[in-house]
Amino acid sequence: MATIRKRGGYYQVQIRRKDYPDQSKSFTSKAPAAAWARRIETSMDDGSWIDTRETQSVLINGIVDALILSYERFNIPVAAPKLSALTQIADYFKGVSIHDLTVEDVLLFAAERRSKVSASTLQKQMYYFRQAVKNSRIRVQEDAVQIAIDELIKKKIILSSVWRDRRLSDNEYKLIIREAKNHWVRHAIDIALESGMRQGEIHALKLSDVDFDAGVIRVLRKDPKAEGGKRLCKIPLLKGVREAILRAQNVVGNSDTLFTVKHSGSISDKFARLTLNLGINDLTFHDLRHEAISRMFERGMTVEEVRTVSGHTSLDQLSRYVNLKPEDIAAKY
Repeated sequence: MATIRKRGGYYQVQIRRKDYPDQSKSFTSKAPAAAWARRIETSMDDGSWIDTRETQSVLINGIVDALILSYERFNIPVAAPKLSALTQIADYFKGVSIHDLTVEDVLLFAAERRSKVSASTLQKQMYYFRQAVKNSRIRVQEDAVQIAIDELIKKKIILSSVWRDRRLSDNEYKLIIREAKNHWVRHAIDIALESGMRQGEIHALKLSDVDFDAGVIRVLRKDPKAEGGKRLCKIPLLKGVREAILRAQNVVGNSDTLFTVKHSGSISDKFARLTLNLGINDLTFHDLRHEAISRMFERGMTVEEVRTVSGHTSLDQLSRYVNLKPEDIAAKY
């Protein structure tokens, strides 16, 4: 039978059952204390109760590491955006046992990430979180991650990728560059706008990947048919990209690595802080890829030329990134 006592500023729950070890836990309010007691007693009644004492040290950061290792043991590289997202999860929940994780904990994490990333990006991160928990094969009394995901979907806080038509205005670009000053994110912004490269590709870019004489950049891009899910591609070194990379080189000096931040997610996080400080709404770092591809078409590049730069395998995928300005078309014809 469960008993709830108030001690100091906490409500302490104690459950004593024959043939079961004593259970106890403290809460800051009575409602969650009573809910926990009901859940534990119900699981003891129906035989689904799990003794987690021996596995209490199973930490979420360890579970995330195990998922990454499950790929690396087969020499399968984890895509930079996914690795960045998993690392953010591990850092946020460092030292937290999977058995202590609550739905509220997961929702607070989702709220913190949603302030910096789009709904579709948050959806991916939450699904990576779920994948890490499932990969661990650890039995838990409450699947906090899945319950939180269901709530986020119901409230439309996380969504699948949506068709966006957000364009960067000249004034917004000037404000952002002025705010960034000579911070490394300025060079990431310019490379994105000139090349249409993805955030992870920009983060991984090294000077040794750039052949200035041949006019190409070597980039690892996703390919479901390739071993390990990636293949080495060569993309044109356009004039604007060349100039943006040389400006970045002036900052890093002799270093081969252009962006020394540990995680690719740091790029979008820094960009989000810039736009927030400037009061620029509904503009993400990934929108710069849309902007770059739209500008390529506006400059008169053909579909195949743009596909060579962007890496899209189908016209349907490419069309989602083309956001031509109606007023420009009207003026042209």
